[in-house]
Amino acid sequence: MARIVRMPTFAPALSMPQTTIYVSPRSLGAHDTRPPAVVTADLARLFAGTPALAGVSLRVEAGRTIALLGANGAGKTTLLRLLATAIQPSYGMAQVDGLDLGRQADLVRERVAYLSHATGLYDDLTARENLDFSARMLGTPERAARVERALGDVGLADRAETRVRDFSAGMRKRLALGRVLLGQASLVLLDEPLAALDEDGMGLVEQLLAAWREVGVTVLIASHAIERLERHLDGRVLLDRGLVAEVSGAGVSSNPLAPASERRQAVATG
Repeated sequence: MARIVRMPTFAPALSMPQTTIYVSPRSLGAHDTRPPAVVTADLARLFAGTPALAGVSLRVEAGRTIALLGANGAGKTTLLRLLATAIQPSYGMAQVDGLDLGRQADLVRERVAYLSHATGLYDDLTARENLDFSARMLGTPERAARVERALGDVGLADRAETRVRDFSAGMRKRLALGRVLLGQASLVLLDEPLAALDEDGMGLVEQLLAAWREVGVTVLIASHAIERLERHLDGRVLLDRGLVAEVSGAGVSSNPLAPASERRQAVATG
């Protein structure tokens, strides 16, 4: 049975509903008894011969909240998409919860929830229909109840029958967050989660981060507005031109297989 955690409202000034996070039992347990949430070794992705990710080696401990920082084009979104199995690496290795992304992709997908910068919602479906479709694909237990709860948690219960084509950008982001709540993920990947959200919406994201931390879910966040989320972070990874430039804080480490300059040269000439 999935664990239920109820979080209080983020701050008295906000009118957000109480947030309920459903987490699979596999994501629970002491940090020191669980495998690392993410391990990568020389992970790379090339597009038309140009490296978007040029050999990243990272270890993220379970239950940590880690920020991915860097300029546009640094490789943040590419790393998240690789971990979500949305794209395949050009070379290198990656594991989620000890599972290989290449050989065990289906099992990895059961453990990962991905909020992409593009919400991927269906314009011709209502908010409820979008979440119901996602819940069917995820095999969510008690599907109807979970969909209704997710709509309420993200503040869209009164717009459940509205077609997404009529939603603002902020409402679309809320609905996409609701879709994340339907799964049983031990790893949550958030790409610009604050984009398009108003103050209440940003408070919702903070509520979710606090709730995920309480139940031991690992979160990787790529955001240009990371200052707002600073108090929720354990560690930070700075990417530069597809490589790890700096790692700081707790719960994350880098063990490069070769000096960055050598790896960049190998990609450029390979």
